Amino acid sequence: MGNKTPQEEDILEIETSVFQRIKSRSNYWPFELNAEPWLISDLSGNYGALFIRAMLYYLQVDEHHVLKWRLENKYKQYEVFEYYNPGSCPRSISLCSLLTSAGGVQKVKDLFNEGYFLKSTLGDASYSTHSWDKSWQLEQIIQQTDICEGRYERFMLQKKLQIQSEFRIHTFCKDIIPSLTSLIQGNKQYRDGGEEFLNNILPNLPDAILEGTMIGWDVALTHDSQFHIIEANFTGFHPKYRKGFQTSGFFDNHRYGPIICAWVNTFFRKNYGVYADSVGQDLFARYPFYRAFIYYFSIFKDHHIDLVRKNKKSYPLNLIIYLGEDNNTPMVRLIEHFVLVDFADKYFVIVQDKYINKVYSLFNGNDRLVLWAESWLFTKEQYEAINQMGYLRKKSICCYHAARRNKSCTIL
Repeated sequence: MGNKTPQEEDILEIETSVFQRIKSRSNYWPFELNAEPWLISDLSGNYGALFIRAMLYYLQVDEHHVLKWRLENKYKQYEVFEYYNPGSCPRSISLCSLLTSAGGVQKVKDLFNEGYFLKSTLGDASYSTHSWDKSWQLEQIIQQTDICEGRYERFMLQKKLQIQSEFRIHTFCKDIIPSLTSLIQGNKQYRDGGEEFLNNILPNLPDAILEGTMIGWDVALTHDSQFHIIEANFTGFHPKYRKGFQTSGFFDNHRYGPIICAWVNTFFRKNYGVYADSVGQDLFARYPFYRAFIYYFSIFKDHHIDLVRKNKKSYPLNLIIYLGEDNNTPMVRLIEHFVLVDFADKYFVIVQDKYINKVYSLFNGNDRLVLWAESWLFTKEQYEAINQMGYLRKKSICCYHAARRNKSCTIL
């Protein structure tokens, strides 16, 4: 390729690559989720990762495609993202380019004093432990004989940002998956701004990277009111670090992972016609994660995707949720998750009278939740009759009466 730099070579290859086009099906194509050998093999993840891998398989996505350019490498990400969206990432410098120049070690130390830190280009990092900052290991790292061997950087210097808030935003192709943006640190009131920033970034990136690709983006807002891409977590078969199929760790979350996977399942059913409608008996019997997944998927409907999208466009979304008893753990977790991701503007939660105080203590201080005791919806005679009914019939009537009281609400 002549005298092109490695970055120029990669950009040329990306732009001339034949990309995978993911199309929506005219008819639904359900599948059963099973622990097939080819799904478990080289799976670097857990219950949620298995589901995501199966989903991409049935969508006919090549899990090796996007990572052939080694975009899991954070310095490679920086080069590519900055090429298409200048200024979108924190300023970063190759450690090798510094070490192979005159006075390289001193240059690195000077950059530390200017607010840069040393970061590995591969691996997991933790905000809570600050394990991403490798500056203290500089002397040990420069002793490694292979640090500057090969095409891909192992370490980079990155400018520290004064972060006000940070979010994990999930995308598939060029679409942000609605109501799946989670707060990593800071204040969640800037969530919409983070999504708007990313929506302006995505159209500039080539289809060869985004088409058929699921990404978990870490987007930060600084104290000077600027958004930046911290890094992107690519779903697919990672060829080096923790070799195997990887996806966003949010899908494996023990508490909310089944809800997140069920919501993503609904997203794909609505937008592409592909979804898991059942779980194989072995997985279902052995793992509570998949039993919870099926339960939550039974709650979510395709029109909920449209509702939350409209909500992002200033159409208020108010939900009526029937909790019933205080020990309805699955619904309590669902409400918790909804609050975390700002699923709706207001939640009207219907509770049996005897549990109203206990449930209030669970969500104390959240002004988005309004608790309604069942008896408040009926006359005394009506409530006595309703208490003789079975759970599902009682739930249906309670939600119907609540919706009549507040016609702006949607029943979950």
